[in-house]
Amino acid sequence: MQTTPDQVLLEQLKTEGNAAFQSLYKLYFPSVRAYITQNKGNDEDAQDIFQETIIVLLQKVRQPNFVLTSSLKTYLYAIAKNTWLKRLRNNRQISVEEFEEYQNTGESFADEITPEKTKEEKVQTWFTRITDNCKQILQAIFFYRVPMENLMEKMGWKNKHTAATQQYKCIQQVKREKEKDEKESKSDRDDIF
Repeated sequence: MQTTPDQVLLEQLKTEGNAAFQSLYKLYFPSVRAYITQNKGNDEDAQDIFQETIIVLLQKVRQPNFVLTSSLKTYLYAIAKNTWLKRLRNNRQISVEEFEEYQNTGESFADEITPEKTKEEKVQTWFTRITDNCKQILQAIFFYRVPMENLMEKMGWKNKHTAATQQYKCIQQVKREKEKDEKESKSDRDDIF
């Protein structure tokens, strides 16, 4: 299993090294501060909420069955956002209706983070986004191991060159979907900095 920067940082947090806390602050505090100050808070509120967020993270990290299945940024932001909304509600700075509206928007994050997809699940997702024709071709070639001559006959292709071209185009569709996902993931990681 490949070690990610998030996993390294979590391991450092378990030993409670100052460098880990400094990294957390440098990498993740700006997005928490931006959220708090844009939602009826100030820098002091942001500092308080971030400290509470780190305490929650430390409690989670110390649990033997804790597994981070999202980016650390997403996880911390979710904790900070929910903590801030609860504080606003408790201090009557927002109504119960506003709180519920915030909680029900697409912006809201759950405390439980969905697990990261396995390689097979990712491939399956990319596969669902390609054309039906390509799904049929790739399934025949890679899953059912249909000989190319039989596939050529079934698809009405005139020669092996046409078959190879079709196979190539379908594989390129899957690669484009993979690249889109990787670009989105990179964009999420870049938001940290």
